[in-house]
Amino acid sequence: SLNNLANSLQDRFTQWGILSNLDESIKLHRAALLLCPPGHSDRSQYLINLAISLRDRFTQRGVPSDLDESIELYWAALLLCPPGH
Repeated sequence: SLNNLANSLQDRFTQWGILSNLDESIKLHRAALLLCPPGHSDRSQYLINLAISLRDRFTQRGVPSDLDESIELYWAALLLCPPGH
C-alpha cells in the first residue's frame, strides 16, 4: 500500500539521511490519507504517520509550517481516538 511504501521511505531516510526519501515519504503519506476516507479504522494511523514525517522534516530543515501541520495532524488523530486513550 501507499502507506507502507511511505513508511519504508521514512525508514530509509532515518537510516541514511537522504532528504529526498523524506520528501517522497510525505508525498505518499498525503496520497494515502486522501484514499483513506473519514471513518476508516486506519485513518488515525495515517494521520500520525504523516505527522511524524513532517516533524522529521521540520527537524532537518526548520520550516515552521511543517511543525505546525504536524501538530494539527496529531490533534486530528487524537480526536479520532475513543475516550480514555
